[in-house]
Amino acid sequence: MMNICQISSREIGTDDQIALRRFVCCGHGAPSYTLDVQRYIRSLDLKNAIPGVYRMVLYCQGTSDIYGFCEFGYDDSLGPESGYAISFIAVGLEYQRHGLGHMLLDCVLRWISNDAAISGRNPYVATQIDAANAASIGLFSDMGFRDEGVDSYDPGYHIWSRTFTPVARDDLWLFQTVVF
Repeated sequence: MMNICQISSREIGTDDQIALRRFVCCGHGAPSYTLDVQRYIRSLDLKNAIPGVYRMVLYCQGTSDIYGFCEFGYDDSLGPESGYAISFIAVGLEYQRHGLGHMLLDCVLRWISNDAAISGRNPYVATQIDAANAASIGLFSDMGFRDEGVDSYDPGYHIWSRTFTPVARDDLWLFQTVVF
């Protein structure tokens, strides 16, 4: 059975708390790096905002389900030269392999590019990827990130990064039809 869905992106809101508790991005026996992400997403308390931390979701218009989640931002205490970091990105288990990870990461990168143009923050973004996480390595590589090597603070992970040109833009959100 095929389903057609209008996928959209937006910043997460406190109304999403229940949907996050139900979010499933991995099955039984999944690697610890995916279980850790799922556990983190499910345990978020959206009432406690953290300055410089943003959370974006993909959802199907007309439903309360979350199809994808990404946490990203910057550490304001380090100043604008520090750039940005992507902490977590995940797509719901039943929606994987439909390009939603690329769509979500593209939205996040557009948001970051716009913010850098407005704030003057360093146009550099980094993330930490488990060396065994082929899906994330493929996603970030496809989106122009390069492997900087082993994270000296956490040797099981590699730092992946890219620079970009800051662009003030209006097309921050995604609206795309997807067939499942």
